[in-house]
Amino acid sequence: MKNHLLSAAVLSLTTALSTAAFADYSLTILHTNDVHSRIESINKYDSTCDAESEAEGKCFGGVARIKSMVDERRDALSDEGKNFVVVDAGDQFQGSLFYTTYKGAAAADFMNGIGYDVMAVGNHEFDDGPSALAAFLDKVEFPVISGNLDLDNEPLLKGRIPGTLVLERGGEKIGFVSSLAEDTAETSSPGAGVKFLNSIESLKAQVAELEAAGVNKIIALTHEGLSMDAKIAAAVPGIDVIVGGHSHTLLSNTQDRASGPYPVMVKNTDGQDVPIVQA
Repeated sequence: MKNHLLSAAVLSLTTALSTAAFADYSLTILHTNDVHSRIESINKYDSTCDAESEAEGKCFGGVARIKSMVDERRDALSDEGKNFVVVDAGDQFQGSLFYTTYKGAAAADFMNGIGYDVMAVGNHEFDDGPSALAAFLDKVEFPVISGNLDLDNEPLLKGRIPGTLVLERGGEKIGFVSSLAEDTAETSSPGAGVKFLNSIESLKAQVAELEAAGVNKIIALTHEGLSMDAKIAAAVPGIDVIVGGHSHTLLSNTQDRASGPYPVMVKNTDGQDVPIVQA
């Protein structure tokens, strides 16, 4: 089951935030992205599995496997006294009849059950307009963030999606910043009341806000795609790790078809290496 999960790139890990600046502190990040309503497991033909195929080990993915893996890792890390967070980089919406039938309600229920700490808004979270995203926000038990959205003219979402988040783990403050692809108005249906701001400038402002508050461990939870994440890493100082999505890029150190290593390393303006990961 675990091999099927990892080969589907549904869940990945990074042991991040262990640079020389704070070498005595470590954090494990459990992250998913672009689940796209794949509630049930599928086979290699992208079809829903039947009981026979499951019994033969021909299926992979699905929220049951994600929960099993997250529970396993969470229990092990807790037993070892290690710090961790569980995050999602967006696009829980769209992709199966679960979404067609229940919109974001099914994703919210299963994400609550898995126990996410934070999620970034993906472009497909706007596929049924602001009302569907607002209904999703009503149901989830964790913050949903995005820092380059201007929602002042969208009453259903105004004041409901923060740009930053601070969580405490092991006595340290972990800051999250976030951004969403600026072309979302073209790829989805956010409506006229939602405006998209420049990602890099927005992230610089978010990082500065957190640093001014004394937060020195910052994760960018983005839905921009790997190439844009590389630009962000190079241009925005103060980000320690980028956990991304959107481009569905396979990063791996073991699979020949991978588009790059896990993690991809990019130097920022201070000459520091910033790891970029995506599931």
